[in-house]
Amino acid sequence: MKYRRCKVCGIPRRIGRVHHWMTNGTIVNARVPRVRHVFMEADFLPELRRRISDGLGFPVNRIFYEAERNSVRITVEAFLKAPMLRVAARVPVFRRAAVHYFNNLAWETGTARSRTVAYHSGRYGLARMHNPFDLDLMAAVVVGAFEALERKPFRSFWKKENGAYLLRVEVAPEKPELSQRLEVEYEPIKDGDFHLRSCPCCGLPLELSHLEWNEDEGIILDRRRGIRMINLDGYTTILVNRELVRELGEDVVPIIIDAKRDYTLRMLEDIGARFEEDEERRRELLQDMLSLLPLYGWGLASELEYMPGGTLRVWVDNPFDEYLIAGRLAAFYEAAEGKRARVEWSEAEASTISYLLTPSGA
Repeated sequence: MKYRRCKVCGIPRRIGRVHHWMTNGTIVNARVPRVRHVFMEADFLPELRRRISDGLGFPVNRIFYEAERNSVRITVEAFLKAPMLRVAARVPVFRRAAVHYFNNLAWETGTARSRTVAYHSGRYGLARMHNPFDLDLMAAVVVGAFEALERKPFRSFWKKENGAYLLRVEVAPEKPELSQRLEVEYEPIKDGDFHLRSCPCCGLPLELSHLEWNEDEGIILDRRRGIRMINLDGYTTILVNRELVRELGEDVVPIIIDAKRDYTLRMLEDIGARFEEDEERRRELLQDMLSLLPLYGWGLASELEYMPGGTLRVWVDNPFDEYLIAGRLAAFYEAAEGKRARVEWSEAEASTISYLLTPSGA
């Protein structure tokens, strides 16, 4: 199915109906504004999972799975809390319509192309999928959505068949204890006054025009880099990082930051962001890179301070994940200044984190 697109920027009009880009650096659900969304590269979460597993010497796949499962469940539950939807969710016909809606969400978010093969309310669901962005995490997305709809724990099974994947989710006796610990906490959001350039026709951020939604493939493509993107709820990595730090202590934090730093440096190289000798051009480059944060829902760099010795302080309002923002800012600094950065941070006030970046070794 092809959806109507804006004649100016080419983005499907449906995207503007389900997302709102706010002036405070966040992207929120149009119907449930307390639910945040973020854009990120489709292979970043699998890469982060691999880097953490390699750094720790044991797999952390289950933590990622349970975090994504709970993040999606909480998001869908928030949507279903509207009085009319809460009543309708008890009706089997509505539940079938909801499952069809989940298929639409897959292409909207760039996570897969999905079609329902079978669905028996209260028992199981079976979907045929093409191009799932990650088997483990895609299964967690579907399990979380079904748990919100059916109000029961589910489990998942994959099977490859004729170039596609069959995903079966079925009612489970109970959820694992780990899953019960990974609950979403909605952080307070502060106001802002940052305005992205808007498309004159549909009102969506004009800078999004480099993204291409392909409904037939279930993919969002960044045409500048030829890289696949996804649009997920903004809680998965927060839950993962919180659990890792709780279980393993602060030793895991540098692994997370370095993974995001290295990944972001590759992204900046792909889009041609390189060190400039001229100081004014370096500052312009840094501003351009910081503007990517609100475009993708990661937060808002509300203030900058250039300090002696090549030190930079950045205040970020409504950061989506403090560790990933730290890694991203470290990469921005390295691209702009041509030097590797050491990054430290602290809470400046509610919903604002102050990041201090200094040349490594200084």
